Amino acid sequence: MFAACSEKLATDEELLAEQREAVAEDEYSDEPVTKANASNGAWMAGLDDTTPFARLSIPGTHDAVTGDGTAFSIGRTQSLGLSAQWDLGIRAYDFRPGYRKVRVRAFKYKNELHVYHGFIPTKTSFKKAVQTLMNKIDENPSEFAVVIMQFENGSPAYNDRSVWNSLMSEFLGSEETFPSRFRIDYRPDLRVGDLRGKILILSRDAYADQPITGGYISGWSFAEEGTTGAVITSRVAQGTLGVQDYYHVEKPEVKVKAVSDFMDWASENAKNNCWTINHTSGYTGLISTDNTYRENAANNNPTVYRRLVNGECATTGMVMMDWVGNFKSGRYEVYGDLLPQAIIDNNFRK
Repeated sequence: MFAACSEKLATDEELLAEQREAVAEDEYSDEPVTKANASNGAWMAGLDDTTPFARLSIPGTHDAVTGDGTAFSIGRTQSLGLSAQWDLGIRAYDFRPGYRKVRVRAFKYKNELHVYHGFIPTKTSFKKAVQTLMNKIDENPSEFAVVIMQFENGSPAYNDRSVWNSLMSEFLGSEETFPSRFRIDYRPDLRVGDLRGKILILSRDAYADQPITGGYISGWSFAEEGTTGAVITSRVAQGTLGVQDYYHVEKPEVKVKAVSDFMDWASENAKNNCWTINHTSGYTGLISTDNTYRENAANNNPTVYRRLVNGECATTGMVMMDWVGNFKSGRYEVYGDLLPQAIIDNNFRK
């Protein structure tokens, strides 16, 4: 998670200058060619309709939209765009919609939902990001997606929560922008057959008195030990969620253990329809940069991969990763090709 997501850091200009200086010596050029399996556009077709969601292993991406481009490279945590992530097999996506003014004609502007990473805008509107997933599901009706979102208010010019609430309510309630055939309310006992063809929206911030679709997450934690006491609430049900999102990784060994602990928790509690969101993502050091995200991925992703190929984990829940698609990103071995495939394969172990 970008540093500005959880705490206010001076001004945008000061933060940008500080981070540019931090990455000056480590700036990358081109990403290496991916060795990942790009034919996973319909991998869920092999799942039984009766399988509970809680028993699935789902590969996911942290700050997913940054792969389609950001205003500055320091805001990137992904090298693949949303469409390529889908083809790789990603089915859980971390979106950070804020809003900004866009010109509709000369001297006429309107507010529009736009995806950010902290104060840094991506090159993608929220509408375009959601439309990409809807298009993929139309092409692959056996599939579904989970979107985990929050209000990204990194820019002081666009931090009016009431404006965001109104824009999001209008977007999710509109047949034009989010047709009802893609909507589904959260229930802890949802099964694959219930979810096919849907996009489950789980929002960490409430935009209305009750969710229009999906559910609201409460009790999210950034603590080193995570939490098994978070809750998802929809219009029809409530259920338990385990969350590990220790993202400012001052103690790398603690992060590795936390990720592993939540893999075990997911396996042990799936029978009770408890859901899990487990982040291998995060950044090392004092400042979040593309390379400190890479370093953390190199610390965590190989360990998760080895546990999975060794058959140590019956289910993982949703695993949110950085730098998917490439074995190596920059100078770091991030296992971005191997880990998503291992998570997918975990669903089909005998």
